Amino acid sequence: MSVNILMPAISPSMTSGKLVRWHVEPGTRVRQGDILAELETDKAAMDIEAPADGVLETILVPGGTADVPVETPIGILASGAAEPAVEPAPAPAPVAAPAPAPAAVAESVPAPAPVAVCAPAVDPDAPPRRISPLARRLAREMGVETDGLRGTGPKGRILAADIREAAERPAPVPASPPAPAPVAPAAAPAPQAAPAGEVEPHTAMRRTIAQRLVEAKQTVPHFYLEVRCEADALLALRKDLNAALAASGSDAKLTVNDLVMKAYALAIARTPDAMVTWSEAGLVRHASVDIGLAVALDGGLITPILRDAARLSPGALSQAARDAIARARAGRLMPEDYSGGLAGLSNLGMYGVSAFSAIINPPQSMNLAVGTTETELALRDGQAVEVQRLRLTLSVDHRAIDGAVGAQLLRQLKTIIENPLLLAS
Repeated sequence: MSVNILMPAISPSMTSGKLVRWHVEPGTRVRQGDILAELETDKAAMDIEAPADGVLETILVPGGTADVPVETPIGILASGAAEPAVEPAPAPAPVAAPAPAPAAVAESVPAPAPVAVCAPAVDPDAPPRRISPLARRLAREMGVETDGLRGTGPKGRILAADIREAAERPAPVPASPPAPAPVAPAAAPAPQAAPAGEVEPHTAMRRTIAQRLVEAKQTVPHFYLEVRCEADALLALRKDLNAALAASGSDAKLTVNDLVMKAYALAIARTPDAMVTWSEAGLVRHASVDIGLAVALDGGLITPILRDAARLSPGALSQAARDAIARARAGRLMPEDYSGGLAGLSNLGMYGVSAFSAIINPPQSMNLAVGTTETELALRDGQAVEVQRLRLTLSVDHRAIDGAVGAQLLRQLKTIIENPLLLAS
């Protein structure tokens, strides 16, 4: 009996993925849960595990194949009674038995010969190399060769820490380059072609980002609303809260983004007509404010969802954001951690950007772009005074939310930011 090994779907939106490589060869005996191959999506690298005990009979899709549709058979596993069928694999040794003809001269040699041939040829009990998806990704990025690397994880599994440690060893790296060094001069002309434009293949993440952004701009009718808020009271509250946290012995610190995100969540919750997203079947009304926080990664970005943000205290929301950012950058987010959501938030203020317009991330219905705080002059009682202003731009899906509703939401947001004690209400 044979079992098809299928290309898995690790998220509801996944339609295809890249089969990076196989870790076992046909004829290898495996147990259920053993790592067979590596799959790469736009979000993460994942392991494909054996669905049952048996023997890898056939590889249908070779490693390095991109855009493999989900549920496509990529290999065949002979299970159950078929497993012993691999035992005859050592039978090729009898084929070496004809060697006794010449071996008649030395009858003691033929016996070791089949053993020597049989061991390297199949070795069906050898376990597949074990390496975590994060470690595999780091190995690619750092140029660390994992063959022969001993892992410190369970059953010798190679972990991210093993890759980082290997990357920090300078001795082995220079040892091998000296040999290829003579070839380098010959290859040197190639880089000279760079000025003409060197093509760098798209990563799965970059390709998916491109597809989704094109889809968003072509299918979601965006409109934009901008408001400028006085941020002096918000900045003063942040300073006081961080001083109180430090006095309590906590090393946690609230950021401006944490407080703006809390104000944003409250403003949405206080605008019931904005608690919706678009679907072809009808408007989806949400019971909680789930905010997608844009997190920059090497070569792309990801938006982990902070669930029920309006009901979290500023401190709890800040902690949830820090945890989500750490897991996103470590490649430890699960599909449910970045799927869905009601609204998005993108902040480029830390780069000195005054204002920008963000693209909505479907199925969400809005995205708030947060710029930097800037010092401006304002009149107070006939006197010119310096104030800190914050520019916020809200991108809105006009299919789900009308202009008046978006304006009401921004008015709520401006009120909360300029009167930050309302954050506790």
